[in-house]
Amino acid sequence: MSLLSLRNIHARLSGREVVQAVNLDVAPGEMVALVGPNGAGKTTLLKAGIGLHPISRGESRLAGEPIHSVDVVQRALSLGYLPQERRLAWGLAAVEVAALGAPFAPPSVAIERGRSALDLFGVGELADTSVFALSGGERARVLLARLFATEAALLVADEPVAGLDPDAQLLCLERFRAHARGGRAVLMTLHDLSLAARFADRIAVLDQGRLVADGAPSQALSPKVLKSVFGLKARWIEAGDQTLLVADRA
Repeated sequence: MSLLSLRNIHARLSGREVVQAVNLDVAPGEMVALVGPNGAGKTTLLKAGIGLHPISRGESRLAGEPIHSVDVVQRALSLGYLPQERRLAWGLAAVEVAALGAPFAPPSVAIERGRSALDLFGVGELADTSVFALSGGERARVLLARLFATEAALLVADEPVAGLDPDAQLLCLERFRAHARGGRAVLMTLHDLSLAARFADRIAVLDQGRLVADGAPSQALSPKVLKSVFGLKARWIEAGDQTLLVADRA
């Protein structure tokens, strides 16, 4: 059974239909990357799928249940969400921010989960530092730690590697992949197609609100799709034990 199942999803934004007839499943053990040009509807689709944006037509199911019928507490325990916006309103210690990912756990347990998650993203030594004293990249890692502190089966992240240095991007995506490999699941948006191809089990390509491809990276990011959706001339090459995507402007 899929942890998240979207069926014929339509959604509107500012009076315009920006997501149209999307079907998408995210199963246990999978890391799925949602890609597409700016304005394709990726963020709206994520929010609609997890109940944070109205669905004008269609249905989203969380672990088999219509998402709006799932109690809000159970929904929060079942899925964790990292929005694209990285705003922090209070200068709390990093560990306190990370612990906010476990609001229903006893305070001592939440703090411990926060510390473990900070260690996971290489910022454990900053646990007692105010987030206002951190760099942008360090704050981004703290928010990733907050997401992982949920310990939710399904993690949904909107551009989780934006603003991170290359080494931190790789660390972040390795952590997400390990989460999925543990029998859980990940759905994220990514702009970097090479990273999506390297780490995702499946890639879903959204263009003008419609899903135009969904499959293994080499299938979803075919030369035809890359040219028509992204305006790229691309090819796949073998490099050691990896298959890499090399692209230029068409």
